[in-house]
Amino acid sequence: MNCRKLFMMFLAIGMSASFLFAQEKKYVPGELIVQFDHSNPQQVLMDKLVRDFSDIQLQPVKILSKRLNIWLVSYQEGSRKDTRILAAVRNSTGISNAQFNHYVSLRETIPDDDYFEDQWALYNTGQSGGVEDADIDATDAWDITTGGLTVNGDTIVIAIIDDGFYLAHEDVRFWKNRNEIPGNGIDDDNNGYIDDYDGWNAYTSSGNIYAQDHGTHVSGIAGAIGNNGLGVSGVGWGAQILPVQGSSQVESTVVEAYGYVYELRATYNETAGAQGAFVVATNASFGVNQGQPENFPVWGSMYDSLGTIGVISAGATANASWDIDEVGDIPTAFPSDFLISVTNTTRKDEKNASAGYGEVTIDLGAPGTTVMSTRNGNAYGMKSGTSMASPHVAGAVGLLFASARAGFLAAYHEDYATLGVILKEYILEGVDTLSDLQGKTVSGGRLNVFHSMQFMINDAFFLSEDTLGMTLNPDSSDSSFFIVANTNPVNLAYELIIPENPMWLSTGIQQDTLISMGTDTVWVRFDATGLGVGNYSADILVSNILGEEHILVCRLRVVPLALTPEGHGVEKMHLSVYPNPFSGILHVEAASHAGNQVRVDLLDIQGRHLTKISVNPTLSTDHSISWQVPEWLVPGIYFVSVSGNGKAAYRKVVHVP
Repeated sequence: MNCRKLFMMFLAIGMSASFLFAQEKKYVPGELIVQFDHSNPQQVLMDKLVRDFSDIQLQPVKILSKRLNIWLVSYQEGSRKDTRILAAVRNSTGISNAQFNHYVSLRETIPDDDYFEDQWALYNTGQSGGVEDADIDATDAWDITTGGLTVNGDTIVIAIIDDGFYLAHEDVRFWKNRNEIPGNGIDDDNNGYIDDYDGWNAYTSSGNIYAQDHGTHVSGIAGAIGNNGLGVSGVGWGAQILPVQGSSQVESTVVEAYGYVYELRATYNETAGAQGAFVVATNASFGVNQGQPENFPVWGSMYDSLGTIGVISAGATANASWDIDEVGDIPTAFPSDFLISVTNTTRKDEKNASAGYGEVTIDLGAPGTTVMSTRNGNAYGMKSGTSMASPHVAGAVGLLFASARAGFLAAYHEDYATLGVILKEYILEGVDTLSDLQGKTVSGGRLNVFHSMQFMINDAFFLSEDTLGMTLNPDSSDSSFFIVANTNPVNLAYELIIPENPMWLSTGIQQDTLISMGTDTVWVRFDATGLGVGNYSADILVSNILGEEHILVCRLRVVPLALTPEGHGVEKMHLSVYPNPFSGILHVEAASHAGNQVRVDLLDIQGRHLTKISVNPTLSTDHSISWQVPEWLVPGIYFVSVSGNGKAAYRKVVHVP
């Protein structure tokens, strides 16, 4: 064999291997998941499937759900293409669904930073005597976003007010004022601060930032660059850190430091991002032991001022086992809606014995004991204290902004204060509850940024219907209704708008507020007065303070009197459900006019169909059943729906263990 032929053979083998590698299957070879319909007993359908596909030796492996008729089957690979086998099985008699048995992996992002294995606060596997999962679930949150930018393209900035910063650290992305020329002694951007290219030093009232270990360590916790092959990861590793010196000496220094942050964010708002900085969070790992808020009114008011322009602040409480409710603390005893007060937890999910607490004043715990982060001189090391706990929360605020949807951000820019309070509530509601923090913090738990992120990315507001329909005679009217549900941990204001405002459609309310986990019944009136025979359609827009919007399509059909059964008019549905709450058995009673079919279904809190309770196609007047609650139904809020002849009624029910 000559050299050219030998080379071509190896090339072909290499190309073939590369192709196979690129086409690596995302499902288990030789396995399918199939679901049978109810046309015949499962075993009869399975026996037929085995016979029909004997050429590929199809065989049942096991039942995945007896009640839902779902099986795992295997077959011999190689005789036919997998996709053709799947298509053939799908088209077989008695098959409702069929698919490959896909591989599934845990959704978490593990960065490649050198010391990440020491960052138990972000990913606790029980290392160094810790308790597995005693962490803030950062790796799960990072699978959604690692931070840095909002969906609108804003660069997220976290302001760290501390003693100093090593600006040359290769693992922290420190903010720079691109509208300022450094060192020329001129206030180039006219923001009132000369040469604030690197940030601000409130000790010297200058832009000269000098290095200190504490501030560098705190900065890395909030936003060290992740997955860059060195050092550590911050909670929001894509965020920029705004360095502001001013955490000690006298109170006027602190006020000046916060004033600088306020100026940058206010300028950003006023110039639509052309100047300033999109600061979403501040961190204070300093304070005054046993300080009383009434003696620090100017400092305390800074948090409210920052909150009104879109900034949430985090503060570390005292490093002493004091009840802050009783002895006081600055800043963590301030009652601001825009301040999150933080205590220190350990790798065993316990409050550090030398950390403050308070059922009224301290909002939550966060990891703060033996925390690995950045140090001066491109170094890394451990520190402990509430100083290390608080920046985990500031970093989490930044990460939540990176996950926020466009609707939330639009609402936020319309009303910074209201949406800021909601975001703070997401932080508190998302905690992992700890026995050691019960009665010692407002939330009773430790920060979990992944849980909080779920509130940001999931719809909180649901309608029970997508459409409403009504059939009327000319010059008659009637009403129907739909249900709105709030699965959010905060109360939600919402409003209803009918864009075209047709005379035949109106709602009982135009706006209202839904309590957390609550529901409202909204009545819709259809009026055919003055309308000719025909079909009409209009939309109702239902929107809430979070920027979520749903469209309810309303259709009216006006028919001649002769087409409506005499004496019946518009169909009325009635529904009684008891007991409520229920557990083992639910009793349902429905009533309708003679001859109408009635169907009873169970819906989840989002209005999605879960299961059919009953269908009676020959209903005379009443339909009464006692439904045995299935084992798979978890405790929670549901709707029972009765429908027939285009009408429906709903009842909210609560399933308890």
